[in-house]
Amino acid sequence: MKKILCLISLLFAVVSLFGQESGYRPLSAIATIEISTNSSLHFRSPEPIRYVDLPLKFITGELPLKNLLSIKINTDSLKKNMSSADLGVVTIVGETFMAQYHLLLSPPGLANQSAVDIEILPSMMVPLDPAPGEISTLKIKSHAMDMLLKRVKHPLTRMSMRGISAELSQVYSIGELIFLDISFKNETLMQYDIDQVRFSIEDKKIHRATNQQSIEIQPVFSLYAPCSFKKNFRNIYVIKKVSFSSEKLLKVSLSEKQPSSRTLSLNIAYADLIHADSF
Repeated sequence: MKKILCLISLLFAVVSLFGQESGYRPLSAIATIEISTNSSLHFRSPEPIRYVDLPLKFITGELPLKNLLSIKINTDSLKKNMSSADLGVVTIVGETFMAQYHLLLSPPGLANQSAVDIEILPSMMVPLDPAPGEISTLKIKSHAMDMLLKRVKHPLTRMSMRGISAELSQVYSIGELIFLDISFKNETLMQYDIDQVRFSIEDKKIHRATNQQSIEIQPVFSLYAPCSFKKNFRNIYVIKKVSFSSEKLLKVSLSEKQPSSRTLSLNIAYADLIHADSF
């Protein structure tokens, strides 16, 4: 009898093993969500959304933010084409995951119980390998937070004008990205309202205005959005690796909102970039 029980247990184990290694997920294995025609459904992603597959033509979607998907039902098309409550499967792909949800039309009279906001949790994610050389936003943010924990006594470079100063404390690199730890200090009694922080490659010496060359660089990541500060504002900016000659420099331009319009420029030498530390 014991041998028979052992054989049965072994059989179930083998069946379970093959089921896990089948390489597919059945529809019953993904979450089911009821959606109403009266409201939109929003999916909140922990990282930027790269791809969305909507199941039917009468379901429309948009990305109002990089990590927010909004979908809704076109009621006119629904009446013409809908024959059942099954709306199909919506697929959402981020930088490092794929998530799928089975959509059902909520029954009449129960629209107030349908979902309006879904947070994409780790339990709903299927992991994906990033493209070669690509670093996920979550990893970039993690490195930026690590830099904030470090305290640097002597900045690499500093600039001050009219009571506002800027300094570069640290430079790190990973892959094709450069992380810049930049702090702004306000020694005046007036609050500084940041309009924008711009990055550009500029000539060190300008002989004639007509010969000046300026190449603007867009950061791929900023730990914090521009804000107002009374005393200090520290942020981590991430740009793609750049190469330029010793006759040029990386210029960080800070500008204030109207009507005050105080400005400040911080010049970063190429040597500071090529000698960046590694994570």
